[in-house]
Amino acid sequence: MRKRRALIAAISLAVMLPLAACTSGTDTEPSGSAAASGKTGGYVIGFSNSFNGNTYRQAMEKYAKAAADELMKTGEVKQVIFAEANQDNNKQIQQIQSFILQKVDAIIVDPGSATALTAVVQEASDAGIPVIVVNDGPIESTADKVYQISFDAVAQMKTLTDYIAKGIGGKGTMIELRGAEGDAFDAKAHEGVVESLKAYPDIKVVAQIYTDWNGSKAQTELAAALPNLLKQYGKINGVVNQGGDSYATVQAFQQAGADLPMIGGDNRGFFLKWWANQAPTGYDTLSVSSNPWDGATAVYVATDVLSGKYNVPHTMTHPFAVITKDDVQQYKDVADEAIATPTFDRDWVRANLYKQ
Repeated sequence: MRKRRALIAAISLAVMLPLAACTSGTDTEPSGSAAASGKTGGYVIGFSNSFNGNTYRQAMEKYAKAAADELMKTGEVKQVIFAEANQDNNKQIQQIQSFILQKVDAIIVDPGSATALTAVVQEASDAGIPVIVVNDGPIESTADKVYQISFDAVAQMKTLTDYIAKGIGGKGTMIELRGAEGDAFDAKAHEGVVESLKAYPDIKVVAQIYTDWNGSKAQTELAAALPNLLKQYGKINGVVNQGGDSYATVQAFQQAGADLPMIGGDNRGFFLKWWANQAPTGYDTLSVSSNPWDGATAVYVATDVLSGKYNVPHTMTHPFAVITKDDVQQYKDVADEAIATPTFDRDWVRANLYKQ
């Protein structure tokens, strides 16, 4: 495996426009699809993101832009157009339909639903436009030109939940922080929690809280829920989460004046710095996260599909990232908004994802 060393992605918090182009020239509309014109480069790619209101999604777009910049230099990519749906499935459908009408060469989709986009990606496929579903899939689709790059969310959350469950002695109370309601990744991640806890019948999940993978929302929701939960159960032993809200959980328990439970980490700088520098001595947990470098992966896959030179599978599994207590001191000075993630390159994508 040609894997680069682990890097920290510093994420800009600048608010992104609903429709923004990543291009070396002006933001012109694309003139035709590769399938229709037989183009061998200069591809125009649409990128529909169901949501970009957290550092993970912003990092994913940043990596996608970096890959696009690389491929602009080779002439393979002309333009990547970003659109953000703000967790509105109908809006995301409209964005994809707009890309179809613009005759982009390929469409990358981070979906907001496992089922709502089935018809529109079929429409794109029927128009000869490859659709690369990334990050929060898979979605329900049998379309010929749909390619899905997913994390094994079940394994990811089972890994984290197993560690937390063992760490709290296999009994007690647990809070599950979930992502966005109706999201495919969230559903699979929850499945991983349920699967893990089958082996721990003495652990009671006392609350499931949707946070949209957002620290501010997590802190608000926990602040509202914790007084009653603590009154009813006396103590929370563990918290598992899908990402984006680990440090917010620390803050919520501190503000509630409650003992810190064993909180699953999310590889974000805020949490890693706290764990390395401020956590109680010997504080043990595991930090697990999906990898936002899959934004770059999607751009590489899209261009390889369009080139017709590679046997790209329709289903690919992207690895997730894990940080242990033995690793955490490496991140003691990480930027607050950074995400600790392994990054790869185009050759790694071809050598690993195409041969699964």
